Amino acid sequence: MVSGRVQCPTASDGAADCKAGADQLCRSKGFREGKSLTTDSAEACSAKALIPGRQREPSDCHTNYFVTRAICR
Repeated sequence: MVSGRVQCPTASDGAADCKAGADQLCRSKGFREGKSLTTDSAEACSAKALIPGRQREPSDCHTNYFVTRAICR
């Protein structure tokens, strides 16, 4: 089991591909592939979303997903 923080890339269907994130985390620790155990998420917003008085639009922010622990082999 390894710990770290690797962003899950976006798959072609728009969903987070945390299998690829787990593989990347495991490769960074010298393993070949992995399976995610724990994930985390964070909202990322453009600077436009922080302007006082401006109406927030759905496209101003998006959610990033991260693998934080994985089982590797």
